[in-house]
Amino acid sequence: MSTAANTNISLNALLTPSSIILALSLTTSLLYGLLLVHVPPSPTRTFNKTASTALLALLAHLHSTNQPLLPAALALGSAGDFFLALPESTFKGDDTAFLAGLSSFLAAHLLYVKIFYAAGTLSPDHVFADLLNSLSSWRILLAGFLTLGFAPIMLAQLVPRVERGLRAPIIVYTTAIVTMVLAALTIKDNGRALVGAVLFMASDAILAADRFLVAPASHHQGWMPYAVWGLYYSGQLLITLGLIY
Repeated sequence: MSTAANTNISLNALLTPSSIILALSLTTSLLYGLLLVHVPPSPTRTFNKTASTALLALLAHLHSTNQPLLPAALALGSAGDFFLALPESTFKGDDTAFLAGLSSFLAAHLLYVKIFYAAGTLSPDHVFADLLNSLSSWRILLAGFLTLGFAPIMLAQLVPRVERGLRAPIIVYTTAIVTMVLAALTIKDNGRALVGAVLFMASDAILAADRFLVAPASHHQGWMPYAVWGLYYSGQLLITLGLIY
């Protein structure tokens, strides 16, 4: 077989619909993360932020026989990205866009809980016994930290500092994302999905600190948006790849 024929076969193997979609997702994510994070809201900024996760949803759709709920979870994440990318003036400066984004991500987390639990090793009838018998000690320690450390500390810091109307949504959201990671902990043979869930949670924690805890003039405002996006997209990417391959 000629070198040209071998090259054509190699290119055809690389240029599959899945690989093209993944490349486009990575490209839009990098454009947003490297060039547009600190740019004022604009159609270009919103498009790149929203498209990166929307393309992951499309990738998951191509493999939906493996995880039929995954495209919906990623699409909800993309909707959340869209709402959070809107300028504050869109809804007359109130929290409507933030709450819409929060609601979208909340729904995504609930779907992830169902997806992870279905892929995990725990049986519904013996959850606690299976948890102690089947999970390694580091997983139990992480579960304990999330429920007894991370969640209480985050809520203790956030709840007194946010407007009264945001307190209940933040409590519900924090509970949902911790539950998502706990569900991911039940998957023993899928490290990518678990790491992705943890990165997603870390991104949300930094986003909450950036929005509610850190002063606008703080030097931390420089790096936090980069960390939020990098952790978030990496988390969504790892969850996607871990569940479809």
